[in-house]
Amino acid sequence: MELILWFVFAVWIAAGLFAFWNITGVTILRPQPSSPLPASQRPRVSILLAARNEQAMLPATLDSLLKLDYPDFEIILVDDDSDDLTGAIADEWAQLHGTDGKLRVIHNHHLPPGWHGKVHAMSLAAEAATGEWVLSTDADVVFHPSLLQQAVDLGLRKGLQFLSLTPEVEMQSWAEKVVLPAFGLLLFMLFPLRLVNDPRRQRSMAAGAFMLMRHDDLKALGGYARLRGTLIEDLRMAELFKRNGRRTYLGVTRGVFRTRMYENWREVFEGLARSAWEGTGCSLWKVLGGVAIGNGLAVLPWLSLIALWLSNLLTGTPPAQNPAFIAAAAACAASAVIYCPVVVFAGLSPLYTFTLPIASLFYSAVSVASAFRSLAGPGLQWKGRSYQPPAT
Repeated sequence: MELILWFVFAVWIAAGLFAFWNITGVTILRPQPSSPLPASQRPRVSILLAARNEQAMLPATLDSLLKLDYPDFEIILVDDDSDDLTGAIADEWAQLHGTDGKLRVIHNHHLPPGWHGKVHAMSLAAEAATGEWVLSTDADVVFHPSLLQQAVDLGLRKGLQFLSLTPEVEMQSWAEKVVLPAFGLLLFMLFPLRLVNDPRRQRSMAAGAFMLMRHDDLKALGGYARLRGTLIEDLRMAELFKRNGRRTYLGVTRGVFRTRMYENWREVFEGLARSAWEGTGCSLWKVLGGVAIGNGLAVLPWLSLIALWLSNLLTGTPPAQNPAFIAAAAACAASAVIYCPVVVFAGLSPLYTFTLPIASLFYSAVSVASAFRSLAGPGLQWKGRSYQPPAT
């Protein structure tokens, strides 16, 4: 056990060095009052918005989009067969703000066979788009007025065909604060920004809350029809662009747009389970391996530390004289040092650093449940719809 714990310690140290290497040189967009490019040089942007049962957040999203400090854009909102007041809210906003052509609403009540709901809705929006660039976003995102002009400037400056930006995630419930920072760390390690943004590498990644794409390239690559059966359209869209020779980039933001993804344990579980199975490549071995490795790194050191402390207490052995206890303490300290900056960057108290084992066990349950539902159960559920991941 002592050797295993020292190995875990070494892995955490290596992960910390890797993370430090990964974050150097990362572009972080922050609010800016103006842009160096004149309005005449700015391409028209079509903002594509798919909304299903988003009555709570949609007004704030539309309000922020209509206040964007950008000279030429349109919003195409697809009400994706909502069961709530989303469609009515969209129509009301279109009546108030649609006379200038900024906002158009499409009501969709038909999902063709083989398509998943959001992808089909985004396809309808893209077909109606008139912009040189299209921005795919979500109906629960709030934008800073400067975000679009900053993103377009960045895309033009870097000669990109695809630009994705990560939002700040609002976390209010204990479920969000425990699970989501750990999930962010997992994605950060699996999809290092240095590799994602290196055109020589195949690794690609995107955040579905913000994907800015050249419209001609999207159409040339087959559009959303190429992604019709996927549940992780953001990752697949980035793959589609990068593997076909387009220049892609994933950036980080602070203070320019935010979203709240989930509100409670159930929503966190169902939201992550929806994409977990496809995210592993629909591989049971990857699921089991991920569970073993994740808990070995995040749970084992803390369980060992507690068990060894109790053992030392019962036997009267000083902890400093127990090599296994020292190894466990070192592994726990290493994990805390690496994970604490992630928690703080998320805007949370450093005390949430010590909830990493809970997050690991929770995500293990999510992964196993996602695999079981896909292989032997009724499929995956989200927003009142049942989904099956693409066939392997």
